[in-house]
Amino acid sequence: MVNYLSWIGQVPRLWSAWGIVLLLAVPGCGRNEIKVYRVAKETPAQQPAEMAAQEQSPAVLPQLTWTLPDGWQEKPPSEMRVASFAVPGKDGQSADVSVIPLPGVSGRDLDLVNLWRSQVNLAPIGEAEMAKQTEPVAIGSDQGKLFDLVSTEPMIDGKFQMRIVVAMLTKNGTGWFFKMTGEDSLVRGQKPVFVQFLKSIGFQAGAAPMPVASAHGLLSANGNEAPGDNSAGPLWSVPSDWKEQPASQFLLAKFLIAGNGGARAEVNVSVLGGEGGGLLANVNRWRGQLGLTPIGEMDLPGQASPVDVAGGKAVIVDLSGTDAKTGQKARLIGAVVPQAEQTWFYKLMGDEQLVAAQKEAFMKFLRSAKYSDAH
Repeated sequence: MVNYLSWIGQVPRLWSAWGIVLLLAVPGCGRNEIKVYRVAKETPAQQPAEMAAQEQSPAVLPQLTWTLPDGWQEKPPSEMRVASFAVPGKDGQSADVSVIPLPGVSGRDLDLVNLWRSQVNLAPIGEAEMAKQTEPVAIGSDQGKLFDLVSTEPMIDGKFQMRIVVAMLTKNGTGWFFKMTGEDSLVRGQKPVFVQFLKSIGFQAGAAPMPVASAHGLLSANGNEAPGDNSAGPLWSVPSDWKEQPASQFLLAKFLIAGNGGARAEVNVSVLGGEGGGLLANVNRWRGQLGLTPIGEMDLPGQASPVDVAGGKAVIVDLSGTDAKTGQKARLIGAVVPQAEQTWFYKLMGDEQLVAAQKEAFMKFLRSAKYSDAH
């Protein structure tokens, strides 16, 4: 197995694309008991400045309750989780169970499923195939969706296949994700217990408000600092021919680049907090956007290369394929930049010739970013 951290040098472990919420750590363990936890979102900035500056009513999340199955061991949650459990198995094996709330994911089922598929080195699928693989499941008194994914090759200690069983439910605008990951036979054997755990889930009113994300300060094309809070975000210089666009909830910034003959490319910038699935999952996610098959860890050095940026190192990926959305030939240059407790994602994607012509400007934009919490 490739020791990626030794190859990249000082770059810390990279995080997956869907770690948007920070989670409240709660101690304690027990058997067949109901626990009540208060959940509050405390994330780094996730929205563009103009969206964050709008007057908004604070969002709230419910109190989450469950019955702890026999044999499951409760663990303090990490930044990405409101609940975390270890499920012991034979020969020292252990499955991991997580509970993650994620706001604003309605309509993104296929993206999420293909992200999970990339984590077990499976190729992306389409809507029709996803529908065939969807199992109905009860999550408390609500109806959710369950997906059961297993790798076709050993991924754990070079000996065991990996299996992911994940249930998802959208409730009052928030996606709830219940995920069990581990060695194939252990997760398969625990699936009925996992399903019973899902049935025990309760959502109770009365949670603390979920704060609105703060804004990030940006540099405009002429180099003048835009108004706003730049306590956590970077300052950067934007090329004059990049046109800023309204960004979605998952993006901090978005730029459109127009070329000759109607050619187009886009630059997206997002920031995530907490640990996730690592570099391999992100590379395979980008490969899926270009209709490319997933790769394994041994292939990473040939797909990603380190570069120096402000505050440390970044990892660059340069891929060509067919845009899964448009069916047109496309090129993607992606950058993953770890900074303190955050990871920044920069992506240039679009017409092959236009992306090639814009690569130098993209790299200058990337290197121009100055992070207030860099160390």
